[in-house]
Amino acid sequence: MPKSSRPRAGNGRSAATERKVGRSDPPTFVFEPLRTAILDRVLGSSGLSNKLLGIVAPVGYGKTVLMSQLMADLQRAGKQCLWYALDERDTTADAVIGGLRSLLQTRPSKLHPTQALFSGDESVDRHIDALIDTLNRYPLPITLFIDNLHYCNEPALGRLLDRLCFATRASVNLVLSGTSALPLNSTRAVLEGLIRSIGPADLSFGVDEVGRLLGPELCAALGKAGVAAVAQQTEGWPAATRMAQIILAGSATPRTALDGFAGTDEGLAYLLNRQVLSGFSPEAREFLLVISLLRSFCLDLCRHASGDPHAAEWLDDLVKRNVFIIPLDRNGDWYRLHGLFRDYLVREAGRGLSDSRRRAVMRRAALWCEKHGYWREAVDYALASESPATACQMLERIAQSFVRDRGDVLQYLRWIEALHDRKIEAGPEAEFWYIWALAFCRRYEQARRHSARLSARLATQDGDSAVLQRRLAILRISIDSLSDHLNDAYAGAIHWMASARDDDDPFNVAAATCIAAGYHVSHFHFAEARRSIQGARQAAFQTGSAYVDGWVSAYAALAPIYEGDCATAYAALIVALDAAREALGGPAGISSNLALLAARCAIDMGLASEARQLVQYGLKAVRTHGFLEATALGVEAAVLLWTGIDDDVVALATLHEIAAVYPPRLAQMLSCFLIRRLLELGRVQEAVDEAARLGLNEPGALAEPRRIPQMRELIVATELELLIAEGRQKQAEAVSATALNEARKSGRQARLIELLLLRGQLAAATQRDSLLRRDLVQAIRIATPRRIVRPFLRHAETLATTLSELKPGDAGLASVDEQRFFNELCGRLSSVPAKGRDAGRQGAEPKLLGKLTRRELELLQLLATGLNNQQLADHGEVSLTTIKWHLQNLYAKLDVSSRSAALAQARVLNLLGG
Repeated sequence: MPKSSRPRAGNGRSAATERKVGRSDPPTFVFEPLRTAILDRVLGSSGLSNKLLGIVAPVGYGKTVLMSQLMADLQRAGKQCLWYALDERDTTADAVIGGLRSLLQTRPSKLHPTQALFSGDESVDRHIDALIDTLNRYPLPITLFIDNLHYCNEPALGRLLDRLCFATRASVNLVLSGTSALPLNSTRAVLEGLIRSIGPADLSFGVDEVGRLLGPELCAALGKAGVAAVAQQTEGWPAATRMAQIILAGSATPRTALDGFAGTDEGLAYLLNRQVLSGFSPEAREFLLVISLLRSFCLDLCRHASGDPHAAEWLDDLVKRNVFIIPLDRNGDWYRLHGLFRDYLVREAGRGLSDSRRRAVMRRAALWCEKHGYWREAVDYALASESPATACQMLERIAQSFVRDRGDVLQYLRWIEALHDRKIEAGPEAEFWYIWALAFCRRYEQARRHSARLSARLATQDGDSAVLQRRLAILRISIDSLSDHLNDAYAGAIHWMASARDDDDPFNVAAATCIAAGYHVSHFHFAEARRSIQGARQAAFQTGSAYVDGWVSAYAALAPIYEGDCATAYAALIVALDAAREALGGPAGISSNLALLAARCAIDMGLASEARQLVQYGLKAVRTHGFLEATALGVEAAVLLWTGIDDDVVALATLHEIAAVYPPRLAQMLSCFLIRRLLELGRVQEAVDEAARLGLNEPGALAEPRRIPQMRELIVATELELLIAEGRQKQAEAVSATALNEARKSGRQARLIELLLLRGQLAAATQRDSLLRRDLVQAIRIATPRRIVRPFLRHAETLATTLSELKPGDAGLASVDEQRFFNELCGRLSSVPAKGRDAGRQGAEPKLLGKLTRRELELLQLLATGLNNQQLADHGEVSLTTIKWHLQNLYAKLDVSSRSAALAQARVLNLLGG
């Protein structure tokens, strides 16, 4: 008799200890499975003959039976095996990965909800990477059995299977099954000799195997011709053969029964009804219809769900008859019906059971599963029973554990949205975690709408909802920050901190103060940002969390980076990065953000090699882990490293993909970064085209982003450099004058250096050498304590002549540090003549790479007068395109990339007539 699922200590347990059955063990069989020839063909002396065995066939071909036998053979030979079976709930690759990681005991560590929200959901590719890493570090050879892959219909499954096949060590073997083709690169697997495919022809029974399944008594009653007829009528389909064995064994005249047998799907349904189910009493038949509504069952569940006092008798009879019932554990507690049999019974239940009866069964099953800790089944059955009140009560109890601790975010979203589709709201706690899950999946606008709705709902409820209101407030603040609603986030954070409570979670305090700091930096309020960071550090200390320490360090770096104190920020970021990597291990999300911030500092300090390494490390996780300000600085670093040709570290397509998962402001910033870099590379037309795509030249362009001072400055910087590149001297000078004043007022020293050198570039174009010299000296003084090098490298061509004539003492570079920095600059600017370096290094003498034509010499003289491109075209009575073509030829012969550099080089070569 089947055993009851005996009550155990801990009934009513939390969702964090949810129980599962039938997923991680192969099914056991009441009958002795038929051993077919294919088993010996796929097994070698040391295990599987190929790395991957792919078994693909329709339902009823014995795929699971074959896999169970293979696993048993390997385990008898001392091999390590793991089994995972999908069901209809496992529609995503993440579900498969999660199941495998749980078998390998690598469940992700729990995070505080606010911390997890800012960390973001890792991409499926990161989950795949983690799984592959775990398998490659597994201490023993291992074979993974994954059954029913056809339930997963997500494209990412193909990437998972490819990585399992091609990126794991040779001692990791795979046995995969499904009813449809496995979505992996089978061509490559075949060419590399990694795969063996098993299909219906390999699984079909021949006459001998049919005879062995029928057994000696039936074979004797049927005769050889009868056995051959069974094989012919079933076409070797194992399910049909098994059906024939059940029907014929129960017949007094097997040969006569054989004449009425057909092996088709329609014939099987007919025979199931007429031959198999007709042998059950009406009560037992109804019991079968009832338990078909359950994915899996034990005696207690059957008894409770059906309300049938004879449940034990009916279940015992099913097992004795061996009617398509499959044990799921070695104790004989849990069973499921064969998929073919269950599908038929579910259809019959739709006709044979009333709606009220089906709903009652599902509701009782839901309550039983909740009581015994089978939470997923409990909620599924409650929703199927059309008992929303029951489902809501369950979700209210399990929401936090299910979403935060178990990480089943997508499943939870489906449950709540199923209620919403019926115009039903869950309880406040369940709705709170729904909003959290929406934000975790970056569905920010939905999360904002639902948070407003829940806040209004709580305000009208009786009782103490203050604690939940406060949790909801910090959640809304976090969502506003992540979705780039900076003003709302800041206002919310200030209000939340103003009403501080003694029992406030320090994680939330750290989040609120960091959000306030980010707002202040975006508005260049650096003193206020530092005060906020001081509060964040105090809260971080209370948490004792290395992750929170890392986040606070990342936000703390923003003020010095935007001020231009890169040396200080860089040193602090490297220390924080080392601490985060040591404490958290691997490429944790906060480590990626710290690396990108450090990369941006390294760029300004002229540490290109270090910057490339940091960018390469940081970009790995930034799609899912990060806040916009840190990601933007990392993306800018990557663009500044870009040489105009994509490589393995910096590819523009990758940067655009990253920008696409953030709010639109990051994509706008990326366009600005790219325009400026293209201009630096001398690719003016491409920069102009990118500006047109951004809409930079349209009236009122980017009005909304310009409301943020940080963004306004970036847009103005981009516009200024476009004006200079297009030769619009007067407009550029007016814009640069305004920008210089703003940079001085806001304390933006790095920006001030850039603007001084740009103004020097404009001065060089009109032979105002004293202004160029003055701006250069001022820029060196500002850059010295901050170790800012890159702007000088960028303007090397323009600065070459002035530096060659400059002597530190005469220029007013009085301090030792200033003189040392000046010498370092001269040493790094390869185009500076030798006399401009105290170290006496020999520089290459400037020279023409080609003789200038009369027209090019005339064009050079006109450039010196300050005419822009359109004015040059009007003067020469040619098109703007023709002028640009002549300019590019001129720049090429002078070995420069801009008009200011061309004029500086022309003066050195005495091409301007004095």
